[in-house]
Amino acid sequence: MSVLTAAGSRMSAVTQGIAFAALAAASLSTAGFIAKQLVDDGTPGVVVAFYEVAFGLLFLTAARARSLRSGLRLERGVLRWIVIAGICFALAAASFYTALASIDFSVGAPIVGVVPLVSYAFVLIVLRGHERLTVRSVLGATLVVGGVALIGAAN
Repeated sequence: MSVLTAAGSRMSAVTQGIAFAALAAASLSTAGFIAKQLVDDGTPGVVVAFYEVAFGLLFLTAARARSLRSGLRLERGVLRWIVIAGICFALAAASFYTALASIDFSVGAPIVGVVPLVSYAFVLIVLRGHERLTVRSVLGATLVVGGVALIGAAN
């Protein structure tokens, strides 16, 4: 159970997952908009990404403080994957914010919006047998990518 999930919540796991995904979308779009304002004012995208990650780390450390004190330890293999994921996230943020110095947010956001398509390709190639693709999820990803294409073509 996530530290951010309310104790005794009556929401199903799927509903909580959807709620957190919606929160992630709102947070990422807000962060992207703010980053665009900062890079337009001359702040390098890498600097914006660094401080975003640093303050995010402080927030998550505060949110997880109780479990950190209780002695929860990660296995070395798990920690390695967390480091790799962190590097990928930092690279994504720095790349996107650097791109925003050259393009409008309304152009960059739809490009980043193809994440579902890239995610499904990743699942098909790397996570074969670990994740299951359904017709509904592939159709949903196709609709998202189609919407991104429409928005991108309009810009």
